[in-house]
Amino acid sequence: MTLSPVTCLPRSAATLAVLMLTITAPLSASAGFLDSIYDVQNTISSIGRTADTIRGSKQAVSNLGEEVGFIGQASQNTNSKLESGSMLAGKLQKTNLYSQANGSSSAVAVLSQDDPMVYMGNEQNGYYYVHSDKGQGWVAKPLVNIR
Repeated sequence: MTLSPVTCLPRSAATLAVLMLTITAPLSASAGFLDSIYDVQNTISSIGRTADTIRGSKQAVSNLGEEVGFIGQASQNTNSKLESGSMLAGKLQKTNLYSQANGSSSAVAVLSQDDPMVYMGNEQNGYYYVHSDKGQGWVAKPLVNIR
């Protein structure tokens, strides 16, 4: 007959050994869970630091834009209201000036970005009616900015 270590122990010691085994297993599982929670906290903290860095970079770019004069100019363009007599400029190197308010009509002239246009207060089918040094006609709305 072989004796196991548990049978050699007095009854209270055997109970204590079983109790220790039952307590130790959940503690190691709990320790793993707590390690996971700690890792999640570190990840969230890292994300927060990254967001702070991005916010700081965005503010630095905004400050630089204001110093150079880009921000003020862009906000003027977006806040300007288009009305008869407003000055327009082409967004592209070349913008077609059409005889009618559609892209399939004949081009009266080709305007460069440097050619100023005066909005005459008429809009049709996504085109503005303008006067320029190269003639008068229609330009596509998405291709011009308010100066």
